[in-house]
Amino acid sequence: MIRALGALVLAVALGGCAAPPQLVMNNQLSDATRAKSFRVYREVLLVPPRADGAGLAQRLKADIEAQGLRVRMMDPARPIDAPQGTAFVIGADGWLLTCAHVVGEEKLGTITLNGQRLLADVVRSDRRADLALLKLREPLPAGSAVLAFRAADRPAVMGEDVFTIGYPLSRLLGNTARMSRGLLSATAGLRDNPNEVQVSAEIHPGNSGGPLLDKDGRVIGVVNRIINPAAVQRATGGALPQNINFAIKILPVLDFVKAADARAFGALVFDPAGGLAAAGRAVAKVQAGNVPPDAERRDKLLVILGTVSRTPPGGAAQTQVALMAIDHESQESLFSVILPAGSLAAVGDADLVAAMERFRAALRAR
Repeated sequence: MIRALGALVLAVALGGCAAPPQLVMNNQLSDATRAKSFRVYREVLLVPPRADGAGLAQRLKADIEAQGLRVRMMDPARPIDAPQGTAFVIGADGWLLTCAHVVGEEKLGTITLNGQRLLADVVRSDRRADLALLKLREPLPAGSAVLAFRAADRPAVMGEDVFTIGYPLSRLLGNTARMSRGLLSATAGLRDNPNEVQVSAEIHPGNSGGPLLDKDGRVIGVVNRIINPAAVQRATGGALPQNINFAIKILPVLDFVKAADARAFGALVFDPAGGLAAAGRAVAKVQAGNVPPDAERRDKLLVILGTVSRTPPGGAAQTQVALMAIDHESQESLFSVILPAGSLAAVGDADLVAAMERFRAALRAR
């Protein structure tokens, strides 16, 4: 959504605004999104403002439904899409491990493993340890592998080759596992955290919960975070960190699994080296909650009622109410209807009617 709103604010800044409501189309769409007809949309995900005393969102919902589209009202305080990370198989009976911040407060996780979509129960989640144990409701898909752990009495050492594998940036890169190589940079983590190691292997959003592997494909940790680039930039006066990433050490990981479920701990495998090639059959994409298949994003239109900031040439920044339409699959902004009102409370009946006329015109345009 950040990408979409960023593009939208740019479009508003370039397009300007005048009464009555103005329709601003995004002329910088990707080829794939530009080729899509607006007629493919069958459902609208409507994000209302957090404060909507006048009930504008409900009126918009009724108007959009009158156009033959299903409308699902979203919670503005929650992300549109479920949090996503990586999990990996640690037991042949369907035990998986990931990070607690990936599953959040959910009691279920949606697992994509070797091309199959499965549900898993969150058996235990420990936010302090940032670890979560999951159990599949169905047997492992055929061809799945179980990752072996390196014995805890042979901890990772500085300078050894390490590998991460998972599903980073899956919105953009897709549902194929990606592997990165680096070095174990330090045997302590952020602020000398003794339960973490620092690695130079690349980590991106979506890698959290994935395994940190040695050169033989054995688990030596669980990837859990990167250093905050903005915080480093503020603290250093502008320097940006390069490949400063962290993983939870194997000993606290084993302690967590043992405390979480004795059956899961008993299913762990130690030391057999399955090789890095087998890791791709043991890692899964995990999403918090019961999430519909990815393909269902393709026919959805995300509509946000809120405010945007614009700066006219030579003028001061202004806030205006906007109705923003975004392709849910690509997260690209399609168009926006900019109202003359500076706040939601100032939107009158005539403004809303005129805005919806422009909205309908935009949907008919392609």
